[in-house]
Amino acid sequence: MSTEYPLTKANRIRLARAFRHVPRVDISIECVLEDQMGMAFVDNLENPSAYMIKIGSFHYFAGDANSAGGGEIVKSFQPYNMFMSAMPGWAEAFNNFYGERFFEIERYMFSSETISVEHLRKLCQDLKFAQDVKRMDANLLQRIKGQDHFIDVSDFESPEDFVERGIGFYAENDGEVIGAAYSSLVCSTGIEVSLFVADEHRRQGLATALSANLVRWCFENNMDAHWDAANLESCKLAEKLGYTSQGTYQAYFLKPQNR
Repeated sequence: MSTEYPLTKANRIRLARAFRHVPRVDISIECVLEDQMGMAFVDNLENPSAYMIKIGSFHYFAGDANSAGGGEIVKSFQPYNMFMSAMPGWAEAFNNFYGERFFEIERYMFSSETISVEHLRKLCQDLKFAQDVKRMDANLLQRIKGQDHFIDVSDFESPEDFVERGIGFYAENDGEVIGAAYSSLVCSTGIEVSLFVADEHRRQGLATALSANLVRWCFENNMDAHWDAANLESCKLAEKLGYTSQGTYQAYFLKPQNR
């Protein structure tokens, strides 16, 4: 059974050592190591042999998957959660225990090194929705709080905390938010980009306008905007913004047990 690992200074150093060679597919690991957001779990508080980092439904693993503690972490994993990256042995341990329920998903990596701020500025000015994009503020987040909505800033402590540490842009139609690009995660070096547009407003340039404003702001403020794509449509948008493809990686989703 896993136990929450207090994010003391000493424990964060131990976590950093444990996760040193775990592939970075997003900024979640850094978020926990910096104690910005997320949680860590271990099999034993005094002498850990297996480690898990968790932010929302996304999970990352280090240590010995074949230890007794590693086995307990594998067995206690809940359906509808994502396995994002880990040290060698963990994916095999999950697959051996869950079989076909442990479903492989191909995701796409991108580099921001080739992005041109001038290109982003031009996109922001020339697009159809250029005048409709607004910066997210605490009033907006308070207004939609508790609603069934695609803007999810639950990893921040409050709307005010998001305004202080995060960044986002949105567009409205008749008082209803129809799209937003924002930082779902944040650490000292950058943000994780989240982007959603209502179905009836897609393929009109709104996603480009929102994401161009977000990525431009990040680069003008010395922050990286990390783009992790789950589908080809997201890949095309990333390339339109100036990101460069870095290939694919395998993540996994745990399906519920058939009844």
